[in-house]
Amino acid sequence: MEDSMNGMKEGKKIFVNETGKDLNITMFVRAGGNPADEGGTETVFVGASAPPVEAIYEGFPGAEGYVFLNGLLIEWAEGSDSVGVSKRVGENSRGDAWDNTLNTNDTVTIAAVGAGSLNASGSN
Repeated sequence: MEDSMNGMKEGKKIFVNETGKDLNITMFVRAGGNPADEGGTETVFVGASAPPVEAIYEGFPGAEGYVFLNGLLIEWAEGSDSVGVSKRVGENSRGDAWDNTLNTNDTVTIAAVGAGSLNASGSN
């Protein structure tokens, strides 16, 4: 859906949580098609035993007409501590494995998270 007043469009991603932990997922939205151009952020909660969650995010589309993601920050609780891991698309890394996972798939499955590690995959 496009907002004709400001040129922004909506993108959507389905998140599947297989970690057994409640996750707060912050999506870093790209401004256009170039990974060096940062847009805004959107956050979604995906519970430990929740069904897949569809997240809507808004940004400026690239030349292809799609709104792209530049990365994820995933946070969860370990006892009384909040822990997180972030993985971003590098400025010159358009088309690499992580960029493709985020931007050529409808669904991102988070299989495991740990301090400094993230196991995620994409599917359609």
